[in-house]
Amino acid sequence: MLGRMIRAAALSLLPLLAAALPAQKTLAELQQRFVKESQALDAAADQRQRDGGDASSAREQRDALLARHTEELRAFVTGVAAGDDRWNGRLMLADLLLARRDREAATAALRGIDSKEAPALLLATAATMAQHLGLKPLRDEWVAAARGKDAPLADRLAMARLLMTVLREIPAGDEVFAKALAAAGDDEQRAFVRWHKADALRDREDLPENAGFEELDKLARDLPKTYWGGVAMDRLRATQLVRGDAAIDFRAPTLGGGEFALADCRGKVVVVAFLSVGDRDLPQLLALVRELRARHGDRLAVCGISLDRDAATVAAARQPLGLDLPLVCDGKGTQTDAALRWFAEGPAVHVIDRAGKVAALGLHAGTEDARAELAAAVDAAVKAP
Repeated sequence: MLGRMIRAAALSLLPLLAAALPAQKTLAELQQRFVKESQALDAAADQRQRDGGDASSAREQRDALLARHTEELRAFVTGVAAGDDRWNGRLMLADLLLARRDREAATAALRGIDSKEAPALLLATAATMAQHLGLKPLRDEWVAAARGKDAPLADRLAMARLLMTVLREIPAGDEVFAKALAAAGDDEQRAFVRWHKADALRDREDLPENAGFEELDKLARDLPKTYWGGVAMDRLRATQLVRGDAAIDFRAPTLGGGEFALADCRGKVVVVAFLSVGDRDLPQLLALVRELRARHGDRLAVCGISLDRDAATVAAARQPLGLDLPLVCDGKGTQTDAALRWFAEGPAVHVIDRAGKVAALGLHAGTEDARAELAAAVDAAVKAP
């Protein structure tokens, strides 16, 4: 649990890691290049596996790719990195080195972060890694420095979450939330702060499991007309959805300039697929969706909702992956509006019937049986009177 939260803390600051060759001038460019190489390697490995190839060869290639990415990133942070890329890059480098089980090198990478220059949220995130590595003096130095810096509201709330959970500095986290709530100028800002505190409580291991949901319920009741109050209301409903319930509505722009609205699809069966371009099951899902669209034509609508935190990488991956469906992708990952409302924190497929009611929930395409279940759910919904 702790290791997952530490890695999640690092990745909340940095989009997905991955690959390339020519020199990049920014960390974002380097990350996008890494992603493309990793995706290409995974696709080739999957094809070899389907062809009966050797799995050990794929592992060796992944290890080699990780080693190359590590060295390229090391060269970047010690050479061309500028601005906050110097510190973000070192944090990313430490994460890669930990993946290679090189704790000494990861420690050295972390020590290169300047607490006077690095932003508050990055320091709090780096402190979680220092804590994991047993570097208590460094961890304490960074926590103190982070708490003493000015930061945008969203960063302060994310930092409070880390303080209350991974770093176990609960009074400090409470103080950040309390100050942010006191400084809120209107109900929208108050709802925003309360939402993030409720979400932080959900990850508190010292509290009952429903503590975060109780806070969401209070938010939904107290501030129902605010954006975050409405999201809280939908998120709570998502935890109780069953077949036959009205689906949770959403409307969002899609890549390419269009828009997808669930309410506009009445009269059609809708497949809502929360997905990630890094998900190894995505090619199978897309192949099945193509079959279903060919079989049912305009009686079926499909919408993909990206859970990725790098919209540029998703856009670049559309053609190679065959992502030829309406795709909502704003680079907010699980914080995108539809994902928040549907409580989607990982890939999942839902089927909505022609009346806008839930026909099936939480399906996937990772196995032959799962694909058959998804196809059957869509076929049944299309045929239903």
